[in-house]
Amino acid sequence: MKTLVIAGFAVGAAGAALAQSGGQMAVPAGPDKQTYDVPAGSKDQEILIQVRSLQDGESVTPHIHHGVEMTEVVQGTFELYVKGQPKKVIHAGESFMVPREAPHDARPAPGTGPVKLAVTLVIDKGTAPRSPVTDVLIPK
Repeated sequence: MKTLVIAGFAVGAAGAALAQSGGQMAVPAGPDKQTYDVPAGSKDQEILIQVRSLQDGESVTPHIHHGVEMTEVVQGTFELYVKGQPKKVIHAGESFMVPREAPHDARPAPGTGPVKLAVTLVIDKGTAPRSPVTDVLIPK
């Protein structure tokens, strides 16, 4: 019931905001809008939002999250290595999602300079934001 009340309030607030803006969304739909489905867990979840910067030659080190990571590359070019998936190269203005508990590592693309990231984690409440793993994901 609590969720229903909160959802109803959110819908009502969004409707009021839309009406006050003359029908214009605060974030307009367009080709630069990127959306992801976040799978609901059976546990309470929390959202962590942070900015992260990495220099050429640094890596985030292999780890997992007890939830989903959604990140936008704000500056630079970034390489993402998720276990069992091909390497992804993400450029400024693009984003990516790492599935729940997927081992991953990442770094600025070699020779491209520093990277700035806007990171959002939706993780199980009470868990560490990241847990290290021993997988080696970036080729030597």
